[in-house]
Amino acid sequence: HQHDVYGELLDLAWSWHHQGHSPDADDWRFLVELVNTAAERWRTPDRGIWELRGRARHLVHSKAMCWVALDRGLRLAADLGFPAPVARWTATRAAIRAAVERRGYDPERGVFTQAFGRAELDAALLLLPSVGFVAWDDPRMLRTVDAVRRELEVDGLLLRYRTADGLEGTEGTFVACTFWLAECLARQGRTAEARTAFATASATANDLGLFAEEFDPASGTLLGNFPQALTHLSHIAAAVALADTP
Repeated sequence: HQHDVYGELLDLAWSWHHQGHSPDADDWRFLVELVNTAAERWRTPDRGIWELRGRARHLVHSKAMCWVALDRGLRLAADLGFPAPVARWTATRAAIRAAVERRGYDPERGVFTQAFGRAELDAALLLLPSVGFVAWDDPRMLRTVDAVRRELEVDGLLLRYRTADGLEGTEGTFVACTFWLAECLARQGRTAEARTAFATASATANDLGLFAEEFDPASGTLLGNFPQALTHLSHIAAAVALADTP
């Protein structure tokens, strides 16, 4: 189970709607099913965006994306006038936020964590402001960005996490994560740091400008899926953020 996908689909539907491609009645019935599923499953653990092995966890990124599913479902219902269980969705959205802020946040360090009740960090936390769960310049997010860099950075690039995931061996840095970092830094007004992170991640491309999923800084080897669409999309998002920076 990867509970983040519900938020991904609803966020895309919301963006598509704003580009003039609103869902029709059949589309809406499907989207309602997705929102209802997110509302039912958000309390259960999952494998998350990284398809983690071992015991399923109450992952903060997955919970936040379930919040996104409820949030975008409510916005679409209001915009389109389609039928929806608005009161139930509104209450569930509030419950998800309360749970994340209570159980997915370390008050001693002042940072969001990978999972409820755990101290580890995760680069997927860098995506929280991009979906509107928290403001880019929220003090909690500023501290989370800095903590992620301290704990996950290797030669200017970010690992996904350092959590034991049940797989043998080690993996390279995950290139998209460094572009997420560059986007966060740019949106936080930390332009010089953002440009450095962007340049470091961009330098992992091959001679055709294609990015792999992972990169080994020690050997300069491209690892994992290639070319990796997620890396390219993250590259574009970071470039747009930098272009928007004064």
